[in-house]
Amino acid sequence: MSAGKDDFGRALFRPLEFLLQRIVVELTNTRHGWASGLRHSGSCRVWGGRQCSPADPHFTGRRVGSPQLNTPQPRLYVRSNPSFLAAMSMNIPTGAASGAPSGGKPTSDAAPQAKLKSEPEDRILISEVEVVGCDGELQKIAREALITRPNFAYTLEEVKADVRRVFATGWFSEVSPDAEDTRDGVKLRIRVRPNEEVRSLSAVGGSLLPTSVVQQAFEDMPGRTLNLKSLQKAIATLDAWYHDRGIMGMVSDYTFDQGQLQLQCAEAVVGSISLRFLDPKTGQPATRPRTRPHIVTRHLATTPGAVYNLRTVRRDINAVYATGLFEDVNVSTREADDSKESAPKVDLVLDLVERKTGGLSAGGGLSATAAGEGAWPGLIGSFSYNERNLFGINQRLSVSAEIGQVDKLFRITHTDPWVNSDPHRTSRTIHIMNNRTSGNLIHGRVEADGDDGTAGGPSGGGVLLGRLQGGVEWQRPLSERWSGSLSGSCQRTRCMDERGLPITHDLYHAPITFSANNNDTALLASATATYSDPRDVDTHAVLSVEQALPLRREWLHYTRFKARLDKALRLGPYLGLYLRGRAGAVLGDLPPYEAFPIGGTNSVRGYAEGGVGSGRHSVEASAEMRAPLPVKQLCATAFFDVGSDLGSGPAVIGDPAGVRGKPGNGYGFGGGVRVDSPVGPVRLEYAWNASREGRFHVGLGYG
Repeated sequence: MSAGKDDFGRALFRPLEFLLQRIVVELTNTRHGWASGLRHSGSCRVWGGRQCSPADPHFTGRRVGSPQLNTPQPRLYVRSNPSFLAAMSMNIPTGAASGAPSGGKPTSDAAPQAKLKSEPEDRILISEVEVVGCDGELQKIAREALITRPNFAYTLEEVKADVRRVFATGWFSEVSPDAEDTRDGVKLRIRVRPNEEVRSLSAVGGSLLPTSVVQQAFEDMPGRTLNLKSLQKAIATLDAWYHDRGIMGMVSDYTFDQGQLQLQCAEAVVGSISLRFLDPKTGQPATRPRTRPHIVTRHLATTPGAVYNLRTVRRDINAVYATGLFEDVNVSTREADDSKESAPKVDLVLDLVERKTGGLSAGGGLSATAAGEGAWPGLIGSFSYNERNLFGINQRLSVSAEIGQVDKLFRITHTDPWVNSDPHRTSRTIHIMNNRTSGNLIHGRVEADGDDGTAGGPSGGGVLLGRLQGGVEWQRPLSERWSGSLSGSCQRTRCMDERGLPITHDLYHAPITFSANNNDTALLASATATYSDPRDVDTHAVLSVEQALPLRREWLHYTRFKARLDKALRLGPYLGLYLRGRAGAVLGDLPPYEAFPIGGTNSVRGYAEGGVGSGRHSVEASAEMRAPLPVKQLCATAFFDVGSDLGSGPAVIGDPAGVRGKPGNGYGFGGGVRVDSPVGPVRLEYAWNASREGRFHVGLGYG
């Protein structure tokens, strides 16, 4: 009877014995690790959109090209040990899983059904959980990662997931589970191998990556056990450094051997740069492009052999587009033929669509001034020609002329924006012109005499200044924020009435020229410095000095200084305060028409043009508050202007300001609206001056 009971028990628990044997086999023969030996490495194998497959012997599971680095997945190593399995199966007690709790819930007391194949949801009782191979803080970390608890039943997949959690802490190079049968259930033993201590750190292949950035990313690792999660986080920091600066680079590989952690950086360099001119109609390569290739390539900061930088390429595109020669500029990349995974290389192709750069126009009409002298003399003709890509080298030529009986005006300008492609980007402009401007800001009829002071009306008394001038100007950047220019010119200024007849005195019998003749001659040399920070567009400054050289006794001799400062202050998300200051002074010979006029739309509002005064010295200041209106492209303004000639009005020959009763100093305040238009802001303003007299102003531009 006793033997029968034993046979019945063995038959009843044989399926459960088979299940336990399977669990022990799978747990015993499975270990998790990120390397099979003492030398650990991780690599990235993608460049140019190509990714290695798991079949590649170099594949290690990490994908290159992504700014985020995934935590390395554990690899499974299976070793067959039949003799060990046989020994394990002989020691499996019957009933090891009976009455065991399952996830905190007791299992059924009924005997399991006899099955030769276990289901995935079958559970086995874990009687004890032990972590071996480490102690101290690492022992605590491993135990906290485990969800498996003694005296609970778990499936095989749950135990495997628990082992993966231990490995995912990043502190261990290998995690191997062992199962041992005991009287109370299965004893789960987790064998771990901690990572080595980081003794040294180095990075190779990163020519642009600063050592300080590497040290900062890995500052917590030297002298401590390597943590894979911290390693991946530090590598992601370096990859982000490349990404944030537009550099095509990343940490492509790393090795950890005997405590030495070495990072392999890969920075893609530019192989070749080629130009492709496209037909604007067909999009196919153009047969006869007008622009010479070196005119394009000289604007490129990206050069063959340099590390590919997206920010630099964008600046290059803007620089080429700013030449005004192209409708579209685009850059495409392709993997170079000699590109390697350890030394990636890309070729750049610039697609360029040229635009029309020249134009010719002609016209005719009647001159109201000349018509008073007769019928036919009133006819005038005009002609203009412009070319922005002369000879295909981006030189600009502008010619305009207006010919009539009284007026023979012309202007010829030639500009080379980059002389001989010199490294300082020097530009040169040569001009010769004969033009006419109004002198009524200083010598015009006062309003009390029936004229608005801005033009010689039908009543006469207007003054015209005819200038015949020729000169050359060189300009170049001095630094990132400053640019400078030097120029030399010779000009002859002739004073005329409204009919083009020469005069020497104005309506009030005050002299107009310095020489007492009807013209003055000056040889001028000037220098200008301009401040404009591309990162601070709210600040702009201009300083200039002009010297008239008396090579002949009758030529003018004076020195003129001018300064201007504009500053914008943001007072909140909507309000802005705009400040402007201007000052000037003239020492030496001063023709009256060269005095500083003060007052008007672009000076002190509330006064007529030049209505405050004209003097050897001038100071002006303006403060303007702006706020956007609900209507798009409109903003409201409130302003206060002040200006003064500093008492220098009487020092001008003939005292034109004093003769006309101008105060010499004044202020104005008011408000208006600004309309943003394609040609610049249009200003509609109303202002009151110091005498509380109101005036409406219409201005174009920034003032």
